Amino acid sequence: MATAWTSGREVIPAPRERRDAWWLFLFLTIALVPVVVPTGPAQSAIVDVVSLIALPVFAASVAVRRRKLTIPFLIPIFMISVGSLVATINAVSPNDAYLAMFQDLYLFAWFVMLVNLLRDGRDLTTFRVIWMWVANAIALYGIYVVLTNGHERLFDIIRPRGARAISTFYDPNMLADYLVLSLFVVLGLGEEIGRLVRWGSIALLLVGILASKSNGGLMSLGVGLATWLLARAWTLRISPAGLAAFGLLGASLVLGGLWVVKGMGVGESELGQVTSGSVLGRAGHSSEGRFAIWNSLLRRYVQTPLGIGPGNSQAVLLTPEERERPHSLMSKEAHNDYLGYLIERGPLALLGLLLLKIGAFRRVILWWRRRRQQGQRTGGVFVAATIAAMVASSEHSFTLETLHFRHEWLFLAMVCALDGMVFRARRVEGDAPAPFLETASSRAAAVA
Repeated sequence: MATAWTSGREVIPAPRERRDAWWLFLFLTIALVPVVVPTGPAQSAIVDVVSLIALPVFAASVAVRRRKLTIPFLIPIFMISVGSLVATINAVSPNDAYLAMFQDLYLFAWFVMLVNLLRDGRDLTTFRVIWMWVANAIALYGIYVVLTNGHERLFDIIRPRGARAISTFYDPNMLADYLVLSLFVVLGLGEEIGRLVRWGSIALLLVGILASKSNGGLMSLGVGLATWLLARAWTLRISPAGLAAFGLLGASLVLGGLWVVKGMGVGESELGQVTSGSVLGRAGHSSEGRFAIWNSLLRRYVQTPLGIGPGNSQAVLLTPEERERPHSLMSKEAHNDYLGYLIERGPLALLGLLLLKIGAFRRVILWWRRRRQQGQRTGGVFVAATIAAMVASSEHSFTLETLHFRHEWLFLAMVCALDGMVFRARRVEGDAPAPFLETASSRAAAVA
Protein backbone atom coordinates (compact mmCIF):
# COMPACT_ATOMS: atom_id res chain seq x y z
CA MET A 1 0.00 0.00 0.00
CA ALA A 2 1.56 3.28 -1.10
CA THR A 3 1.86 5.93 1.57
CA ALA A 4 1.43 9.64 1.01
CA TRP A 5 3.20 12.85 1.91
CA THR A 6 1.79 16.30 2.50
CA SER A 7 2.47 19.44 0.53
CA GLY A 8 0.87 22.41 2.21
CA ARG A 9 -2.78 21.34 2.69
CA GLU A 10 -2.86 18.96 -0.25
CA VAL A 11 -2.23 15.25 0.19
CA ILE A 12 -0.30 13.78 -2.74
CA PRO A 13 -0.33 9.96 -3.03
CA ALA A 14 3.11 8.43 -3.34
CA PRO A 15 3.93 6.29 -6.35
CA ARG A 16 3.72 2.58 -5.73
CA GLU A 17 7.05 0.99 -4.87
CA ARG A 18 7.96 -2.03 -6.95
CA ARG A 19 9.36 -5.16 -5.32
CA ASP A 20 10.29 -8.20 -7.41
CA ALA A 21 13.14 -10.65 -7.93
CA TRP A 22 15.37 -7.91 -9.32
CA TRP A 23 15.53 -6.33 -5.86
CA LEU A 24 17.70 -9.27 -4.79
CA PHE A 25 20.11 -8.48 -7.62
CA LEU A 26 20.15 -4.80 -6.66
CA PHE A 27 20.79 -5.70 -3.01
CA LEU A 28 23.69 -7.98 -3.98
CA THR A 29 25.09 -5.26 -6.24
CA ILE A 30 25.12 -2.65 -3.48
CA ALA A 31 26.64 -5.14 -1.04
CA LEU A 32 29.31 -6.50 -3.38
CA VAL A 33 30.40 -3.34 -5.26
CA PRO A 34 32.95 -2.33 -2.55
CA VAL A 35 34.40 -5.87 -2.41
CA VAL A 36 37.10 -5.71 -5.09
CA VAL A 37 39.61 -8.13 -3.57
CA PRO A 38 40.55 -10.73 -4.52
CA THR A 39 40.81 -9.37 -8.06
CA GLY A 40 40.00 -11.71 -10.92
CA PRO A 41 41.04 -11.70 -14.61
CA ALA A 42 41.00 -8.29 -16.34
CA GLN A 43 40.55 -6.57 -12.94
CA SER A 44 37.18 -8.22 -12.43
CA ALA A 45 35.56 -8.45 -9.00
CA ILE A 46 33.05 -10.72 -7.31
CA VAL A 47 30.16 -8.40 -8.25
CA ASP A 48 30.94 -9.07 -11.92
CA VAL A 49 30.01 -12.73 -11.48
CA VAL A 50 26.51 -11.68 -10.44
CA SER A 51 26.33 -9.03 -13.17
CA LEU A 52 27.40 -11.38 -15.95
CA ILE A 53 24.50 -13.65 -15.00
CA ALA A 54 22.03 -10.76 -14.75
CA LEU A 55 22.97 -8.99 -18.01
CA PRO A 56 21.72 -11.67 -20.45
CA VAL A 57 18.60 -12.23 -18.33
CA PHE A 58 17.87 -8.50 -18.40
CA ALA A 59 18.53 -8.30 -22.16
CA ALA A 60 16.14 -11.20 -22.74
CA SER A 61 13.42 -9.57 -20.63
CA VAL A 62 13.79 -6.33 -22.60
CA ALA A 63 13.52 -8.20 -25.91
CA VAL A 64 10.55 -10.35 -24.86
CA ARG A 65 8.53 -7.60 -23.20
CA ARG A 66 9.63 -4.95 -25.70
CA ARG A 67 10.08 -2.53 -22.86
CA LYS A 68 11.48 0.92 -23.49
CA LEU A 69 15.19 1.11 -22.69
CA THR A 70 16.64 4.30 -21.20
CA ILE A 71 20.26 4.95 -22.21
CA PRO A 72 21.71 7.96 -20.33
CA PHE A 73 24.73 9.96 -21.48
CA LEU A 74 24.45 8.64 -25.04
CA ILE A 75 26.18 11.61 -26.69
CA PRO A 76 29.07 11.87 -24.16
CA ILE A 77 29.66 8.10 -24.35
CA PHE A 78 29.66 8.27 -28.16
CA MET A 79 32.30 11.02 -28.05
CA ILE A 80 34.41 9.04 -25.59
CA SER A 81 34.13 5.92 -27.76
CA VAL A 82 35.12 7.73 -30.95
CA GLY A 83 38.08 9.38 -29.22
CA SER A 84 39.17 6.02 -27.82
CA LEU A 85 38.99 4.29 -31.20
CA VAL A 86 41.03 7.04 -32.87
CA ALA A 87 43.62 6.93 -30.08
CA THR A 88 44.25 3.22 -30.61
CA ILE A 89 46.18 4.16 -33.76
CA ASN A 90 49.00 5.44 -31.54
CA ALA A 91 48.74 2.70 -28.91
CA VAL A 92 52.07 1.29 -27.77
CA SER A 93 50.19 -1.76 -26.51
CA PRO A 94 47.10 -2.44 -28.69
CA ASN A 95 46.10 -5.32 -26.42
CA ASP A 96 45.86 -2.95 -23.44
CA ALA A 97 43.77 -0.56 -25.56
CA TYR A 98 41.34 -3.29 -26.62
CA LEU A 99 41.06 -4.57 -23.05
CA ALA A 100 40.32 -1.05 -21.76
CA MET A 101 37.59 -0.52 -24.39
CA PHE A 102 36.06 -3.92 -23.60
CA GLN A 103 35.98 -2.97 -19.91
CA ASP A 104 34.33 0.34 -20.86
CA LEU A 105 31.68 -1.51 -22.88
CA TYR A 106 30.91 -3.92 -20.07
CA LEU A 107 30.80 -1.18 -17.43
CA PHE A 108 28.44 0.95 -19.51
CA ALA A 109 26.13 -2.02 -20.23
CA TRP A 110 26.05 -2.76 -16.49
CA PHE A 111 25.32 0.90 -15.79
CA VAL A 112 22.43 0.99 -18.30
CA MET A 113 20.92 -2.15 -16.75
CA LEU A 114 21.09 -0.60 -13.28
CA VAL A 115 19.46 2.64 -14.46
CA ASN A 116 16.53 0.82 -16.04
CA LEU A 117 16.02 -1.45 -13.05
CA LEU A 118 16.15 1.41 -10.55
CA ARG A 119 13.82 3.74 -12.41
CA ASP A 120 11.18 1.04 -12.54
CA GLY A 121 9.54 2.17 -9.29
CA ARG A 122 12.34 1.23 -6.87
CA ASP A 123 12.50 2.79 -3.43
CA LEU A 124 15.14 5.51 -3.25
CA THR A 125 15.36 5.38 0.54
CA THR A 126 15.80 1.61 0.69
CA PHE A 127 18.56 1.79 -1.92
CA ARG A 128 20.52 4.34 0.12
CA VAL A 129 19.88 2.74 3.52
CA ILE A 130 21.35 -0.53 2.23
CA TRP A 131 24.32 1.47 0.91
CA MET A 132 24.74 3.09 4.35
CA TRP A 133 24.90 -0.21 6.26
CA VAL A 134 27.29 -1.76 3.74
CA ALA A 135 29.55 1.31 3.95
CA ASN A 136 29.48 1.12 7.75
CA ALA A 137 30.65 -2.50 7.61
CA ILE A 138 33.41 -1.64 5.11
CA ALA A 139 34.65 1.27 7.28
CA LEU A 140 34.52 -0.79 10.47
CA TYR A 141 36.52 -3.61 8.92
CA GLY A 142 39.15 -1.17 7.64
CA ILE A 143 39.49 0.49 11.06
CA TYR A 144 39.76 -2.90 12.79
CA VAL A 145 42.57 -4.07 10.50
CA VAL A 146 44.52 -0.82 11.00
CA LEU A 147 44.17 -0.93 14.79
CA THR A 148 45.37 -4.54 14.88
CA ASN A 149 48.38 -3.87 12.64
CA GLY A 150 50.66 -1.50 14.54
CA HIS A 151 48.35 1.21 15.87
CA GLU A 152 47.75 0.97 19.60
CA ARG A 153 45.42 3.97 19.95
CA LEU A 154 42.60 5.30 17.80
CA PHE A 155 44.45 8.64 17.49
CA ASP A 156 47.39 6.86 15.85
CA ILE A 157 45.41 6.26 12.67
CA ILE A 158 45.90 9.90 11.59
CA ARG A 159 49.69 9.75 11.86
CA PRO A 160 51.54 9.97 8.51
CA ARG A 161 53.32 6.66 9.00
CA GLY A 162 51.99 3.24 9.77
CA ALA A 163 49.31 1.01 8.35
CA ARG A 164 46.68 2.55 6.11
CA ALA A 165 43.12 1.28 5.97
CA ILE A 166 42.37 -0.68 2.80
CA SER A 167 39.42 -2.81 3.92
CA THR A 168 37.99 -4.71 0.93
CA PHE A 169 39.75 -2.51 -1.64
CA TYR A 170 43.24 -2.89 -3.08
CA ASP A 171 44.20 0.74 -2.49
CA PRO A 172 43.59 3.12 0.46
CA ASN A 173 42.73 5.98 -1.90
CA MET A 174 40.04 3.84 -3.49
CA LEU A 175 38.64 3.11 -0.03
CA ALA A 176 38.63 6.83 0.79
CA ASP A 177 36.75 7.61 -2.43
CA TYR A 178 34.06 5.06 -1.55
CA LEU A 179 33.73 6.28 2.03
CA VAL A 180 33.52 9.96 1.03
CA LEU A 181 30.79 9.14 -1.48
CA SER A 182 29.02 7.03 1.15
CA LEU A 183 29.21 9.82 3.71
CA PHE A 184 27.21 12.10 1.44
CA VAL A 185 24.76 9.29 0.72
CA VAL A 186 24.13 9.08 4.47
CA LEU A 187 24.03 12.87 4.83
CA GLY A 188 21.26 12.94 2.22
CA LEU A 189 19.06 10.70 4.38
CA GLY A 190 18.25 13.59 6.72
CA GLU A 191 14.52 13.53 5.96
CA GLU A 192 14.22 9.76 5.94
CA ILE A 193 16.00 8.16 8.93
CA GLY A 194 16.66 9.14 12.54
CA ARG A 195 19.47 11.43 13.66
CA LEU A 196 21.15 8.86 15.92
CA VAL A 197 21.65 6.31 13.15
CA ARG A 198 22.58 8.95 10.59
CA TRP A 199 25.17 10.81 12.63
CA GLY A 200 26.57 7.61 14.10
CA SER A 201 27.16 6.36 10.58
CA ILE A 202 28.75 9.66 9.52
CA ALA A 203 31.14 9.55 12.50
CA LEU A 204 32.17 5.98 11.63
CA LEU A 205 32.75 6.89 7.99
CA LEU A 206 34.86 9.90 9.01
CA VAL A 207 37.11 7.69 11.14
CA GLY A 208 37.41 5.30 8.21
CA ILE A 209 38.46 8.13 5.88
CA LEU A 210 41.09 9.26 8.39
CA ALA A 211 42.32 5.67 8.74
CA SER A 212 42.94 5.52 4.97
CA LYS A 213 45.43 8.43 5.34
CA SER A 214 44.34 9.61 1.90
CA ASN A 215 45.09 13.28 1.25
CA GLY A 216 42.94 13.21 -1.88
CA GLY A 217 40.07 11.76 0.10
CA LEU A 218 40.32 14.45 2.78
CA MET A 219 40.53 17.20 0.17
CA SER A 220 37.48 15.90 -1.70
CA LEU A 221 35.60 15.63 1.60
CA GLY A 222 36.38 19.27 2.44
CA VAL A 223 35.31 20.48 -1.00
CA GLY A 224 32.17 18.36 -0.79
CA LEU A 225 31.17 19.73 2.62
CA ALA A 226 31.64 23.32 1.42
CA THR A 227 29.49 22.50 -1.60
CA TRP A 228 26.87 20.92 0.64
CA LEU A 229 26.50 24.16 2.61
CA LEU A 230 25.96 26.15 -0.59
CA ALA A 231 23.61 23.58 -2.10
CA ARG A 232 21.59 23.36 1.12
CA ALA A 233 21.26 27.14 1.14
CA TRP A 234 19.97 26.93 -2.43
CA THR A 235 17.39 24.23 -1.62
CA LEU A 236 16.25 26.25 1.41
CA ARG A 237 15.98 29.30 -0.88
CA ILE A 238 18.13 31.45 1.35
CA SER A 239 18.41 34.91 -0.16
CA PRO A 240 21.72 36.04 -1.71
CA ALA A 241 22.09 38.63 1.05
CA GLY A 242 21.75 35.99 3.76
CA LEU A 243 24.14 33.65 1.98
CA ALA A 244 26.69 36.44 1.58
CA ALA A 245 26.36 37.29 5.29
CA PHE A 246 27.06 33.69 6.31
CA GLY A 247 29.97 33.52 3.86
CA LEU A 248 31.53 36.72 5.20
CA LEU A 249 31.13 35.49 8.76
CA GLY A 250 32.90 32.23 7.92
CA ALA A 251 35.67 34.02 6.04
CA SER A 252 36.15 36.43 8.96
CA LEU A 253 36.55 33.53 11.39
CA VAL A 254 39.12 31.83 9.15
CA LEU A 255 41.11 35.01 8.54
CA GLY A 256 40.94 35.86 12.23
CA GLY A 257 42.34 32.45 13.12
CA LEU A 258 45.17 32.83 10.60
CA TRP A 259 46.03 36.27 11.99
CA VAL A 260 46.14 34.92 15.54
CA VAL A 261 48.40 32.02 14.52
CA LYS A 262 50.65 33.70 11.95
CA GLY A 263 50.52 37.30 13.10
CA MET A 264 50.66 36.82 16.86
CA GLY A 265 52.37 33.42 16.86
CA VAL A 266 49.75 31.88 19.16
CA GLY A 267 49.95 28.08 18.81
CA GLU A 268 52.11 28.24 15.68
CA SER A 269 54.64 25.65 16.87
CA GLU A 270 51.91 23.35 18.18
CA LEU A 271 50.04 23.64 14.87
CA GLY A 272 53.23 22.77 12.99
CA GLN A 273 53.73 19.68 15.11
CA VAL A 274 50.13 18.57 14.55
CA THR A 275 50.45 19.11 10.80
CA SER A 276 53.76 17.25 10.45
CA GLY A 277 52.53 14.46 12.71
CA SER A 278 49.29 13.85 10.83
CA VAL A 279 48.36 12.67 7.35
CA LEU A 280 48.81 16.26 6.14
CA GLY A 281 52.54 15.72 6.48
CA ARG A 282 52.35 13.34 3.53
CA ALA A 283 50.81 15.92 1.20
CA GLY A 284 54.09 17.23 -0.17
CA HIS A 285 55.44 13.78 -1.01
CA SER A 286 52.14 12.66 -2.60
CA SER A 287 51.83 15.74 -4.82
CA GLU A 288 55.48 15.42 -5.88
CA GLY A 289 54.84 11.87 -7.09
CA ARG A 290 51.69 12.89 -8.96
CA PHE A 291 53.48 15.74 -10.78
CA ALA A 292 56.25 13.36 -11.86
CA ILE A 293 53.69 11.01 -13.41
CA TRP A 294 51.81 13.82 -15.16
CA ASN A 295 54.96 15.45 -16.56
CA SER A 296 56.21 12.23 -18.14
CA LEU A 297 52.81 11.47 -19.68
CA LEU A 298 52.36 15.02 -21.00
CA ARG A 299 55.75 14.87 -22.72
CA ARG A 300 54.59 11.76 -24.53
CA TYR A 301 51.21 13.32 -25.34
CA VAL A 302 52.85 16.25 -27.16
CA GLN A 303 54.01 13.74 -29.76
CA THR A 304 50.55 12.12 -30.09
CA PRO A 305 47.84 14.77 -29.52
CA LEU A 306 45.05 12.35 -30.50
CA GLY A 307 45.93 10.15 -27.54
CA ILE A 308 48.37 7.37 -26.74
CA GLY A 309 45.62 4.72 -26.53
CA PRO A 310 43.16 3.68 -23.78
CA GLY A 311 44.89 1.96 -20.89
CA ASN A 312 48.34 2.75 -22.32
CA SER A 313 49.59 5.08 -19.59
CA GLN A 314 51.35 2.16 -17.94
CA ALA A 315 52.91 1.11 -21.26
CA VAL A 316 54.97 4.31 -21.58
CA LEU A 317 58.71 3.61 -21.29
CA LEU A 318 60.58 6.12 -19.12
CA THR A 319 64.20 7.15 -19.07
CA PRO A 320 66.26 6.23 -15.97
CA GLU A 321 65.99 9.86 -14.82
CA GLU A 322 62.19 9.82 -15.13
CA ARG A 323 61.48 6.50 -13.46
CA GLU A 324 58.85 6.58 -10.74
CA ARG A 325 59.51 3.18 -9.17
CA PRO A 326 62.91 1.86 -8.02
CA HIS A 327 62.95 -1.27 -10.18
CA SER A 328 60.80 -0.32 -13.17
CA LEU A 329 61.13 2.02 -16.16
CA MET A 330 57.40 1.79 -16.98
CA SER A 331 55.11 4.70 -16.16
CA LYS A 332 52.22 4.50 -13.71
CA GLU A 333 48.59 5.16 -14.60
CA ALA A 334 47.61 8.82 -14.83
CA HIS A 335 45.97 9.12 -11.36
CA ASN A 336 43.79 11.85 -12.86
CA ASP A 337 40.55 11.30 -14.79
CA TYR A 338 40.87 14.48 -16.82
CA LEU A 339 44.52 14.07 -17.79
CA GLY A 340 43.98 10.34 -18.23
CA TYR A 341 41.21 10.91 -20.77
CA LEU A 342 43.15 13.64 -22.57
CA ILE A 343 46.43 11.73 -22.75
CA GLU A 344 45.02 8.27 -23.46
CA ARG A 345 41.89 9.06 -25.51
CA GLY A 346 42.39 12.60 -26.85
CA PRO A 347 40.53 15.93 -26.56
CA LEU A 348 37.21 14.60 -27.95
CA ALA A 349 37.00 12.00 -25.17
CA LEU A 350 37.87 14.62 -22.54
CA LEU A 351 35.04 16.83 -23.81
CA GLY A 352 32.71 13.82 -23.60
CA LEU A 353 33.79 13.22 -20.00
CA LEU A 354 33.04 16.83 -19.05
CA LEU A 355 29.63 16.68 -20.74
CA LEU A 356 28.87 13.47 -18.84
CA LYS A 357 29.61 15.12 -15.50
CA ILE A 358 27.59 18.23 -16.41
CA GLY A 359 24.69 15.99 -17.48
CA ALA A 360 24.67 14.27 -14.09
CA PHE A 361 24.40 17.63 -12.26
CA ARG A 362 21.64 18.70 -14.63
CA ARG A 363 19.55 15.61 -13.85
CA VAL A 364 19.59 16.27 -10.09
CA ILE A 365 18.75 19.96 -10.51
CA LEU A 366 15.85 19.23 -12.88
CA TRP A 367 14.49 16.59 -10.49
CA TRP A 368 14.48 19.12 -7.66
CA ARG A 369 12.86 21.84 -9.74
CA ARG A 370 10.06 19.48 -10.81
CA ARG A 371 9.36 18.65 -7.19
CA ARG A 372 9.15 22.32 -6.32
CA GLN A 373 6.81 22.99 -9.25
CA GLN A 374 4.57 20.16 -8.04
CA GLY A 375 4.38 21.76 -4.60
CA GLN A 376 6.39 19.06 -2.83
CA ARG A 377 8.55 20.41 -0.02
CA THR A 378 10.75 17.38 0.69
CA GLY A 379 13.93 16.22 -1.03
CA GLY A 380 16.10 19.29 -0.42
CA VAL A 381 18.46 17.46 1.94
CA PHE A 382 18.90 14.65 -0.58
CA VAL A 383 19.53 17.06 -3.46
CA ALA A 384 22.14 19.08 -1.54
CA ALA A 385 24.01 15.93 -0.46
CA THR A 386 23.88 14.43 -3.97
CA ILE A 387 25.30 17.58 -5.55
CA ALA A 388 28.02 17.67 -2.88
CA ALA A 389 28.86 14.01 -3.54
CA MET A 390 29.28 14.64 -7.26
CA VAL A 391 31.44 17.71 -6.63
CA ALA A 392 33.59 15.72 -4.19
CA SER A 393 33.98 12.96 -6.77
CA SER A 394 34.84 15.47 -9.50
CA GLU A 395 37.48 17.02 -7.26
CA HIS A 396 38.93 13.61 -6.36
CA SER A 397 39.23 12.95 -10.11
CA PHE A 398 42.16 15.38 -10.13
CA THR A 399 44.29 12.93 -8.12
CA LEU A 400 42.59 9.60 -8.89
CA GLU A 401 40.88 7.90 -11.82
CA THR A 402 37.54 7.54 -10.06
CA LEU A 403 35.60 6.52 -13.19
CA HIS A 404 37.37 3.17 -12.99
CA PHE A 405 35.43 2.44 -9.79
CA ARG A 406 32.14 0.58 -9.91
CA HIS A 407 30.72 2.42 -6.89
CA GLU A 408 30.95 5.69 -8.83
CA TRP A 409 28.87 4.23 -11.66
CA LEU A 410 26.39 2.75 -9.17
CA PHE A 411 25.90 6.24 -7.73
CA LEU A 412 25.48 7.72 -11.22
CA ALA A 413 22.90 5.03 -11.98
CA MET A 414 20.86 6.26 -9.02
CA VAL A 415 21.15 9.85 -10.26
CA CYS A 416 19.99 8.88 -13.75
CA ALA A 417 17.06 6.86 -12.37
CA LEU A 418 15.62 9.53 -10.06
CA ASP A 419 12.58 10.22 -12.24
CA GLY A 420 11.36 6.66 -11.84
CA MET A 421 12.28 6.00 -8.20
CA VAL A 422 10.02 6.46 -5.20
CA PHE A 423 11.04 9.15 -2.70
CA ARG A 424 9.13 9.22 0.59
CA ALA A 425 10.31 11.38 3.45
CA ARG A 426 9.34 10.55 7.02
CA ARG A 427 8.99 14.20 7.88
CA VAL A 428 8.35 17.49 6.10
CA GLU A 429 10.47 20.59 6.56
CA GLY A 430 8.97 23.05 9.03
CA ASP A 431 6.61 25.72 7.78
CA ALA A 432 8.50 28.47 9.56
CA PRO A 433 11.00 30.15 7.23
CA ALA A 434 14.66 29.90 8.05
CA PRO A 435 16.71 33.06 8.69
CA PHE A 436 17.10 35.09 5.52
CA LEU A 437 14.66 32.68 3.81
CA GLU A 438 13.17 34.29 0.75
CA THR A 439 9.73 32.89 -0.07
CA ALA A 440 6.98 34.06 -2.35
CA SER A 441 4.90 35.22 0.62
CA SER A 442 7.75 37.25 2.12
CA ARG A 443 8.41 38.94 -1.21
CA ALA A 444 4.71 39.77 -1.56
CA ALA A 445 4.62 41.22 1.93
CA ALA A 446 7.66 43.36 1.17
CA VAL A 447 6.01 44.74 -1.98
CA ALA A 448 2.79 45.48 -0.08
